Amino acid sequence: MKEILSRRAFLSLAFYFTLACSLISPHAYALTVAEVVKDLACPCECPLILEDCNMSCGLEWKEEVGEQIKKGMSKDQIMEYFIGKYGESARLTPIQRIQGKTYQYTRSFDTVDWVLLWAGIIGWMALMFLAVYISIRKLFFKSPKKPV
Repeated sequence: MKEILSRRAFLSLAFYFTLACSLISPHAYALTVAEVVKDLACPCECPLILEDCNMSCGLEWKEEVGEQIKKGMSKDQIMEYFIGKYGESARLTPIQRIQGKTYQYTRSFDTVDWVLLWAGIIGWMALMFLAVYISIRKLFFKSPKKPV
């Protein structure tokens, strides 16, 4: 009798767990406007990506992305739509970044930026310490010249 109850308890627990996972999963992976617009270039001449642009042209594109998300389109479908409608300049490419489209203009440093900053500061301090050490050693601790 105990085995039947424990088996029923296990099966009911597994059923409710599976049900909970199936109800939670779609909401956890919902597409947002920010996820789509970070890979799109702003249509105007400003040096920002679409995610950071708050001018009228950028806001219109963001609204259009939001409407397409509501229709159930995926990120790839939305990207294809914008590239098909506005041309290849809608896609944010490394060339556009070099030509002036700044990535994450309004955001703070990420981990790589902080590591590079502190590595540069520590490296500069080490070089300055070495230069001062060598200079002091040459000035004050000159070895006497040997007579010939």
